[in-house]
Amino acid sequence: MNGKIQNEKYGEILYGENFWTGRKSLSVNGVPLNRISKKEFQMPDGGIGTIKGNFLYGACLLINGETVRLTAKIKWYEIVLCLLPFLLVMIWGNTFALCEILPVAGGAIGGAVSAVLSCTGLFFMRSVKPVWAKILIGLAAIAVTFGICCGIGFAFLGALAK
Repeated sequence: MNGKIQNEKYGEILYGENFWTGRKSLSVNGVPLNRISKKEFQMPDGGIGTIKGNFLYGACLLINGETVRLTAKIKWYEIVLCLLPFLLVMIWGNTFALCEILPVAGGAIGGAVSAVLSCTGLFFMRSVKPVWAKILIGLAAIAVTFGICCGIGFAFLGALAK
């Protein structure tokens, strides 16, 4: 994931973070900075810049007591949209009357499926800017989660009927 900001004091700051390893990279005005440690970089003026946070929750660069926001903080509606698939599956899958209408795998299996898809939805929501696109991604995560858990529920009932 890459973030690019324009700062009046430091110029163009390019922030990169590897999705799989979490390894961070930083460049100022097109010049890659030397890594001192996992989250510390040698700035062009000789100072040390420390990255706090990450792509999903919001990253900041701390330089000489000054904080530069690299990626936006997670918004409340992104959290709500990520919790909805999990809550829907947990409530539906553990309510007998609802499972008589449409069987949904709840419990550990439904929780695991919904957790993975909620995190995936959050990742994609953080990758786009418009709010309407974030809402569409959240709704898609809900639909896919419910569909997969419903398919697992039907598969369980089919296996028990044999």
